[in-house]
Amino acid sequence: MIGMLALLCALAVAGLLLWRMARGRVDGAESRNVTLLKGVAFLALAAALFAARLWPLAFMLLIAAGGITAIEIWRARAIRAREGEGLPVPRGKMAPKEAASILGVAEDAPAETVRAAHRKLIGQLHPDKGGTDYLAAKINEARDVLIARSAPREDEEAT
Repeated sequence: MIGMLALLCALAVAGLLLWRMARGRVDGAESRNVTLLKGVAFLALAAALFAARLWPLAFMLLIAAGGITAIEIWRARAIRAREGEGLPVPRGKMAPKEAASILGVAEDAPAETVRAAHRKLIGQLHPDKGGTDYLAAKINEARDVLIARSAPREDEEAT
């Protein structure tokens, strides 16, 4: 009786999965379909074990399947939550005005002043000291922009 019930559940989930895939309702949820497919496989195996009258093994399989599914769902939610916390990746070249405001110096500050401000700020916000990789990257980019701006160009040196 339980074997037939498990087999019917496996067939129902398989039918649901096939119906969703045929209608194109995957809407970016491929992992959900994979989870459903795993559920179908577990239920089919449990149905076979119930039919073979291997009750303890079938129950252990169902408990393990539930645990695995719960862990996978928890992991997916934790990854989505972490991605939501992340700061945006900087895109494009940083403007000198933004670089100067990050380091707390004037836009036309000499290279030594820029390096000193960078050393002080990166000392406080380095990832090894509690800062983030994003902040360290922004501070380093600000230093590079201002030093490149204050360094004399090759064509100016030639004159």
